[in-house]
Amino acid sequence: MKRILKIGGLGFAALVAVLAVVGLFLPRQWHVEQVLVINAAPEHIHPFVTDLKQWQSWAAWTKDMDPEVKWDYGGPASGEGAWWSWKGPKMGQGKMTITKSDVSTGVWVDEMIETDKEVNARGALTWTREAEGTKVKWVDEGTLPPVIGGYFVGMIEDMLANNFQTGLKNLKTVAEKRRAAEQAQAAQPAPTGSAPEAAPAAP
Repeated sequence: MKRILKIGGLGFAALVAVLAVVGLFLPRQWHVEQVLVINAAPEHIHPFVTDLKQWQSWAAWTKDMDPEVKWDYGGPASGEGAWWSWKGPKMGQGKMTITKSDVSTGVWVDEMIETDKEVNARGALTWTREAEGTKVKWVDEGTLPPVIGGYFVGMIEDMLANNFQTGLKNLKTVAEKRRAAEQAQAAQPAPTGSAPEAAPAAP
């Protein structure tokens, strides 16, 4: 019995060693890209992306996903330098900082995922006008930890692709509502002033 356990233990150790060696040579870089056309102009989309607090109105990462998550915000209210950090049992730990924000082209971010020491991912939501709408592209890429990271690249890419599609669909909804509200307000007739008082009769 002891001999069987010893052989089993050696076999397990050998398997772990093989997996570790293979993991060292697996690609650890992940890249996700999703695109959606929104029937609104960049100026209707930009406010929801450059203000990180507004992400809670459209991104997939909300308290519905992780009710125990803790948010924190810092830097400017929006735009370059604004940051958002999170920590929760389901969402894990991370921080996102806006590095560039342009209403006509998009928003770029640096990310620290499961670390507070270094930027290990970068992303951007960029847009271009297309017919009557705006083509929005969400790109994100980063590097997973060595040894075991390579085994999870596919899973991470699939998960983020689903989250990005959900987020873009929600962004489409809120941006198109903003556009409709502005159009409705612009279409309202200007308020009419009160009739001028009659000039007093000459003596």
